[in-house]
Amino acid sequence: MGSSIRSSAVLLAAVSLLPAAAGAIPARDVLGSTHADGKYNFTGENFLNEGADQLLELGTRVIKVWFDPNSTPTYPFNSKWGPPPQNLEDLARHPYYRELFDKPFSTFILVLARRVPVNDFIDGMTPEEATVEREQTYGLARHLLTTYAGTGKTFVLQNWEGDHLLRRGLKEGEVPDRTRVRGMAAWLNARQVGVLNARRDVPAEGVTVAHAVEVNLLREAMAGNVTVTNDVVPLTRADLYSYSSWDVQFDPAELVRALDYLAAKAPDSSLYGRRNVYLGEFGAAKDHVADEQDRAAVIRELTDAALGWGVRWAVYWQLYCNEPARVYTTPRPANQDLRGFWLIRPDGVRTRMYSNFFNHFRTSLVRVLLRGPGGHFVTPEGGGGGSVWVSGTRPTDQSVLVLRDLNGGSLRNGDAVEILTHDGTYLREAEDGRVLADRRQAIEGTRFVIRKIGATGHNVLGPRDRLAIEGASGQFL
Repeated sequence: MGSSIRSSAVLLAAVSLLPAAAGAIPARDVLGSTHADGKYNFTGENFLNEGADQLLELGTRVIKVWFDPNSTPTYPFNSKWGPPPQNLEDLARHPYYRELFDKPFSTFILVLARRVPVNDFIDGMTPEEATVEREQTYGLARHLLTTYAGTGKTFVLQNWEGDHLLRRGLKEGEVPDRTRVRGMAAWLNARQVGVLNARRDVPAEGVTVAHAVEVNLLREAMAGNVTVTNDVVPLTRADLYSYSSWDVQFDPAELVRALDYLAAKAPDSSLYGRRNVYLGEFGAAKDHVADEQDRAAVIRELTDAALGWGVRWAVYWQLYCNEPARVYTTPRPANQDLRGFWLIRPDGVRTRMYSNFFNHFRTSLVRVLLRGPGGHFVTPEGGGGGSVWVSGTRPTDQSVLVLRDLNGGSLRNGDAVEILTHDGTYLREAEDGRVLADRRQAIEGTRFVIRKIGATGHNVLGPRDRLAIEGASGQFL
């Protein structure tokens, strides 16, 4: 064990800034929201793009939408979709989706409709079925790469919650058999090959099209049961892996444990390397946490856990609520008619989470390693939740810290930061001078100032700069 960190009125040891990722990333390019199947609207605009505009006004540049040739049930208001197109490429040419893709989002996560009926992979995928899936995905990916080259946009093509698809039609307690498992792997691999072939044939610059596999029963997986994570994911080679996290409920520590487990099972990606996991769905409804202030606190803790862990994206569920709490007969539901998955309620009120996310989007995130004297790395014990040590000359995943730069933009000398650990807890300066990672909320003592040794002014900090970290008391760590 190394030495614990304490504050001092005199700088005892500098740390070096070693980037664990490529520079500062605006939080609005990491944290986003889903817009799908909302039960109310506010404008005369087509519903797909009304929601997109609401999210842009909020400040995010990450949006998740359903991408289904039969879009009328999902985006019904003020919309004339016409006859369903025969393929996904033609759907991308629909005026509503063209309007969406022209908006200034950095990332579009598209939940693709099942082009091959789910029962077909349940009883195994024939070569003909795999060809249909591959060609559908290829056509869409080729179109996106060609049309949006040079825009800097990323398009992620994913399935909806894979464990529900794998278990479709099974009774409670029944275990998916080998045919289902291998059929699902073949289905997902056909999609991946379609995307890979499109990237091979259209070497476009300034645009990314990736394929993701989404899982949703990680608690079952961690218990050793047959799941997509345990049994299908190892048979795939997707660009990305997504987790829809409702099964761990609202415990940030369990969320981190689940993300660790998925990352250990997910094969590395040629596009994203080991960091190829994102949080595809998270949130909480009124019937999960009744009090709005408490609910906002729960969602904030889940958000911090995901960002501290280092997900590529964290996608909140969702903009407008899609689930009734009871039967209602009026054309437009009232607040009490719905479960409360929302940023904006039916009465037009913007929730506490809306305000919290709005504030998030003014910050930037920097994944760093801090190296102290003798080449030892600053590492929260157990990834967070207790003491912080300077120990070990080889960094681990738990050594990676996320600096939330409250000034936004590039990390500069004199910027105020909050420091998140791998498990989403905050570093804080304790009253006895120790530095601990034991708070789930940004409270007194969790704000620090980054100082470059020997520098004045507000210069951008670079790799291997020697830094001092100043606490709220004016003492240095």
